[in-house]
Amino acid sequence: MSAPHFSDGQPRRRLLRPRHIHVAAGYVWVIDETQPVAALLDPATGSLDRLVSWPELPATSRTLDISSDEGGLWLHYRGADALARVTPDGLRHAEYIGGAALLTSGSIGAWCFRPGRARRDVARSPDTPPLRRSYAGPQLLLAKPDGGTAAVTLRGHLITADFDEKSLHLGVEHEPWSRTHSEPDGYAVTWTQSWVDVPLDTVATSIDPADYPRRPLDGDWHTSEYADITYNESHRRKRAVGNGIRWHWGQDTSWKTMMVQAVRGDRVVHRRTFAGTRGVEGAATGEDLYLITSQRSLLHISTLSEPRTITSTEELDISEHCRPVAPWPPDHASYVAYCIRRLHRRQFSSRMHDVDVRFVGDWPDGKLQVSFTHDNYEGITLVSTLNLYDEEGKRLDDVTRYAPVELMEQADTLAYPDPSLAVDGVLYV
Repeated sequence: MSAPHFSDGQPRRRLLRPRHIHVAAGYVWVIDETQPVAALLDPATGSLDRLVSWPELPATSRTLDISSDEGGLWLHYRGADALARVTPDGLRHAEYIGGAALLTSGSIGAWCFRPGRARRDVARSPDTPPLRRSYAGPQLLLAKPDGGTAAVTLRGHLITADFDEKSLHLGVEHEPWSRTHSEPDGYAVTWTQSWVDVPLDTVATSIDPADYPRRPLDGDWHTSEYADITYNESHRRKRAVGNGIRWHWGQDTSWKTMMVQAVRGDRVVHRRTFAGTRGVEGAATGEDLYLITSQRSLLHISTLSEPRTITSTEELDISEHCRPVAPWPPDHASYVAYCIRRLHRRQFSSRMHDVDVRFVGDWPDGKLQVSFTHDNYEGITLVSTLNLYDEEGKRLDDVTRYAPVELMEQADTLAYPDPSLAVDGVLYV
């Protein structure tokens, strides 16, 4: 595939921007935040082995769900009907999953689910059987590593799903049922609701909740930025699991320092702190954790050695692997003028003054620059940048609708970098 070009015909250079990380097929996979590209690194050295891409896979959304196993990755763009199997050799095959979503994967394949919708079921008498539910497709679907899918029937109604390293956790409405009086309509049906724990590599064409461990369907999963062992263990968030070691990371209470710790059994065997950064996503193998930070750097942290920053992903040109750019929009100049007209000289907050808006750069990478002064930042010009297009040249939502509110909230809460970071009197926010 040829590299994308600017409107003046010059080639665009696109560097890898790490966002997702997985360990699969003997490699550490570092996946770009928006482009269909992964850098495969040697786990021992952190050196680049190859680039793998899948630009032919349709992407109806920027949200990419990923699951990994010993052979490779399963990739599903939220809202698309294609589930892709990607190995170190590239896109192997894709399966039609028709509205289902990727949940997780094991050695037997990728589990996809389609939760059922709640249906109002009110009858005139308490012994009326529940209405029969119908689905456009199977509630559970298993995509196989070598190709093909298998529908797995479920005795009950799937309303939610989760997973851990060993099991599927299926939130199911199942028998027995009852009806309770609901004024003034009649008797509403109430099903028994349970979490059903199914081993990840279960080979079955049907699942009956009575055949597996169950527990009441109550409580919620929560995301935590804190490296608290008990909380993260119980909520399966902000962690990665290696060979017998569970890694946790999160911010301290000041939000200025990242804590990273390794747990074996119930004992902390390794702990590190890193100032001025935040962990975004991590993957573990053996005694090692590979962690993407908020600065898009890649940290290698080991229980056996000092931490290091892997530099093999820096300046990694992925231009030849990116999706093609959309045609240049003929109304580009008019749209830029419209945005400037709506935002220029507008006072978004009583603390903001001298607002100046201009377009800097070239389509599609150019941005609106909103420069202004602020009552609390004397002698400094603050500059906020706004994207009008995504990387593929597709127009984003109208910035004149949401930017005023964001700029106002930022100004009123002083959500800006420290003034000491200003260069020549200019602070980018």
